[in-house]
Amino acid sequence: MNTEVEWSSGIWRFRKKRAVKLETSTSGFYYSLNIEVSFYGILDGRSAVNMAEVFLLSEEVPIITSALRQDAFLFPTHYLQQVMTMAHGLCCLQLESLEPAEHFVGRLYEALLVLE
Repeated sequence: MNTEVEWSSGIWRFRKKRAVKLETSTSGFYYSLNIEVSFYGILDGRSAVNMAEVFLLSEEVPIITSALRQDAFLFPTHYLQQVMTMAHGLCCLQLESLEPAEHFVGRLYEALLVLE
């Protein structure tokens, strides 16, 4: 996925940007949408606090949330998913969980592949 990876103060961060074009009846706009994933506090080598913010077009939200539900790894007991609606038809999908980081990142990676 060609991401920037950063480790600072015990927190791993992965960042990726993607360009999208929004068109209206009179003009078009290009936006750079960010995807940021972080995790910290790996407990006993098993679980971590995982967080992600994924900026999406409003029509992409149901596609991504459906892909997240279809992953082989079931959602953990401690899982939060919310969508914030923003201006110009953009949304921010916020995810947070307590589970092994590789489960969280793997689920999100597979879901994001549907956008490529």
